[in-house]
Amino acid sequence: MGKRKSSRKPQGSKKREPLETQFTCLFCNHPKAVTCKIDTTARIGYLKCKVCGQEWSHDTDALSEPIDVYSLWIDACEEVNKEN
Repeated sequence: MGKRKSSRKPQGSKKREPLETQFTCLFCNHPKAVTCKIDTTARIGYLKCKVCGQEWSHDTDALSEPIDVYSLWIDACEEVNKEN
């Protein structure tokens, strides 16, 4: 005797929303003014504010995303503020 087939249907893959690449600037507080780009060949992440022109770059790895570079920028700014 064979088993009964289960009535459970296979579930499709869940689509993830893409992560953001535009963020709020820490210096001028304009929303979606900072754009983040990652150069995968040079392994460098770039941030630039469209409004105030603030720029920052940091080394990245193969798993880095734009949000990771933005959080590193926030951490670097906080560290500079603690020193002052």
